[in-house]
Amino acid sequence: MSIRAAALSDRSQAALTPGIQYFFGIEYNNLEKLCNICGLQSRDNPHTTPEAHHEFLQTYQSVFIQPTNVLPKIPELIVNRYYKKPSIAESVSDIHAHRKKLLDRKAMEDIPRHFQKKIKILIKILKKLPFHRSHSERLKTYKILSLFPAVNSRFTDEELKQLSDQIMMESWVKGSTVYGDLAFYMILKGYARPHTMVSDKRKVEYLDFWFQSTPKVLTCGDSFGALSTNSHQKSNNVLSVITEEKCEIIKISRGQYEHVKKDLMLHDQSVKEELIQACPFYQQWPKLSVNKLVELIKWKNFPENHVLVKEGEISSFAGYIKTGYCYIFKDIEILKKLSLGKMQSVVKHIIMGKLQEKESFGEISIILKKPFTCSIISGTDVELGVISADDLQGLDPVNKILLQQTAQPILGNLTQEEVNNRYISLEKKKEWQQFKETVINQTISYKGIRPGIGKWKHDWNKKERPKGKATQSF
Repeated sequence: MSIRAAALSDRSQAALTPGIQYFFGIEYNNLEKLCNICGLQSRDNPHTTPEAHHEFLQTYQSVFIQPTNVLPKIPELIVNRYYKKPSIAESVSDIHAHRKKLLDRKAMEDIPRHFQKKIKILIKILKKLPFHRSHSERLKTYKILSLFPAVNSRFTDEELKQLSDQIMMESWVKGSTVYGDLAFYMILKGYARPHTMVSDKRKVEYLDFWFQSTPKVLTCGDSFGALSTNSHQKSNNVLSVITEEKCEIIKISRGQYEHVKKDLMLHDQSVKEELIQACPFYQQWPKLSVNKLVELIKWKNFPENHVLVKEGEISSFAGYIKTGYCYIFKDIEILKKLSLGKMQSVVKHIIMGKLQEKESFGEISIILKKPFTCSIISGTDVELGVISADDLQGLDPVNKILLQQTAQPILGNLTQEEVNNRYISLEKKKEWQQFKETVINQTISYKGIRPGIGKWKHDWNKKERPKGKATQSF
């Protein structure tokens, strides 16, 4: 059998259908012998001899190339009769290699595949210097870093946004000691073992990795180091590590963190100062008095339809609306007609106005200890600058007098007659709106103009049959 036939047999043997006999080619040498048999029928010989016929049937199958079944190779059995006991150095190196494989496998199994891709993207971005990164790369850095619990527990969202623009990555070779006394570190690639830790008594302890009962290895996503000078953020915090292989580690220095905190604090103070000075009652205030209120303000968010102040109660805080708006409600008692001619007294809430952005409420109620004459409910999700009642009462007498002279109570001069007239106008407006809607709906649906509504319904999906020509009758 030729080489080409053997290749064809190996390539096509898997595609053969069982029960059908196939051939992969023709052996032309045997075909020539078959044609040259003496005694076969030809022009000169009208009949075939029995000997030629017998020889033809014997050599006929050899013309076609048949596939051959290749049996698998029998592996050679190698027996090692001599066992050599490994030395102590070889056994220790084997333990190190086996331990490294287990740690690598565990580290890769703990991290999902989609998260591994994000870590690779982050490492690629952080290899560039901060001033070489584009705006989209800085945004990706912030989004990926916010997925790590070690980062979210240490930094606020605003701090992380600022730090992601200037964060750096360091590469450490195997066996390096990384000290985190003056920075925050987080491992992105590789693993390391703790070297020093801070105990519950705020003392630095050196760890012996080999004699620990439960050794802990820091892998991807684990952090170490401290950013505060006076005390560490939590006990048993790892201060320094020794790398077990080449590691890629994120670093945030203490100077960077303090600089970002100072910038955010100055920005927050400027926003609070602008908010107070934009309120109508504080536009003529001196800057020194405004700064006193800026020190007391804290940001707080409230959901929609949240009751901020109830009517008849003293406010628990003074609020300065940064975003959103609030409704001013007033309670009124009316008589409602029931069945059988009976009357019942019902309390209804009337919208008397709205508090927009850059407006405040609650100062006079706290300073003069007067209950509110109305209720304030948030119309949307609102963000307020809040000063608690205790902090506002703790102001110096000069600023208290200044508050009494400038601030005004909400709906302070409102009479009961004005409230009644407001309720009557709202009810008339409501009745007129209902009357208009009723008339319009009756007019539209009078002849069934809209499909599906009215006295008659029409199936628009059904095709009408074409009408034929009328025939004349005689």
